[in-house]
Amino acid sequence: MPKKIFDSFFSNILRDIRTHYRPGDKYLSIRGIAEKFEVSLQTAQRGVKKLEDLGYIDVKQKAGITVLSHRPQKTLEGYRITVVSAKAETRFNNAFMSGVQAVADGRGISVMCTEVHDMNVEALSFGEYLLNLETDGIIALSFRKSALPFYHILKEGLDVVADIIIDELPVLPAVQTDNYRHATEAGRILLESGYRRLLIVGYNPKERNRRYEGIYDTVKDHFEDIQYICLTDMGSMNRIDSFFHSFDSRCAVFSADYSANYIAGAKFIQYSIPVRNNNFLVYDCEGDEFLYSGLAPVRRTAPSFRTLGEELCGVLIAKRETGAYPLPLQRKI
Repeated sequence: MPKKIFDSFFSNILRDIRTHYRPGDKYLSIRGIAEKFEVSLQTAQRGVKKLEDLGYIDVKQKAGITVLSHRPQKTLEGYRITVVSAKAETRFNNAFMSGVQAVADGRGISVMCTEVHDMNVEALSFGEYLLNLETDGIIALSFRKSALPFYHILKEGLDVVADIIIDELPVLPAVQTDNYRHATEAGRILLESGYRRLLIVGYNPKERNRRYEGIYDTVKDHFEDIQYICLTDMGSMNRIDSFFHSFDSRCAVFSADYSANYIAGAKFIQYSIPVRNNNFLVYDCEGDEFLYSGLAPVRRTAPSFRTLGEELCGVLIAKRETGAYPLPLQRKI
């Protein structure tokens, strides 16, 4: 049975126990479970074994299955989480780790981070590398083309959650920021603030940049001038300078990528333009606001890196405590 289907079955049987049975009650036989939930005997046995391992039920050969508890008896003490990051961004990784650590603190969970910039993260050997880490759960950051190794470790039973929904791997648990929705929020703020010229700065080509699409779709019928500058393009800095050179009260800047925040912030300083009335917005940053020396705090529109760390850590804890990933398996925040 595919893992996603088993996790759904396990969630259903757990819900059945919590809803209709009290501790001390007799539960269905394995055959009864198979018939009620329309699964094979093998799958029913696997579910019962998992419930027993987590302390929900007691199984005796003659006495049958007895409900012990509605809460798992397995402790989080000693549970190990490893954040595996493909990002070479110290500020991002540190802020993300602070969120993971905030959730883990006081629960007996140990947390560590490892960066893997020089490995072939698309190969099966990367999956073997992850399996050999001394860890119970993995949080994967920014792995866009790693369906094969992550499918491998899921099959091997290692807990894992990612910050990117990989289309080729729908069984991979993931919590991802909703790029389009949070960018439309930036567009709404700019419209309400009365701006009519907009510079969007980012690192991805706009053809595959949902953040650009979100803000563009929101303001395109109201703004006189909308420019998108991809920082990897030739002449991008000259185009940014041209916009800032003509900056006036109708102008605003939206940074669509974390690293672009610092380039845009430096230009506000260089051209002595004060940050006020939402004329500079960022998509994401480490904390509640983007802080740049010499500028007023800059408003962000997406969840912070710390918040994302808290969310992903919560998924692994739920998996540990209940034996199943929380549903939906993949979601956006």
